[in-house]
Amino acid sequence: MRQWVTEIKALNPSTNQMKVWGGPNIPGITKLDAEQYCQNNGLGYCKIIGELIEEIPCKNDSYEADFENKISYENLN
Repeated sequence: MRQWVTEIKALNPSTNQMKVWGGPNIPGITKLDAEQYCQNNGLGYCKIIGELIEEIPCKNDSYEADFENKISYENLN
């Protein structure tokens, strides 16, 4: 299923300033579907900002991209 990226606006407890934080990835066939998922599952504070297409992990003990183990969300059934 397609995955959607969210953001959350909340106070940073260390500085008491408003910040934008990365939220959870949300499943949904469409963006509207993902927004409804948020509303129905106690995540109404999350804003859908785009579709997650791919995740590329780092190789062990480094920050080098490991393209061989990427996860493509476009091709998942």
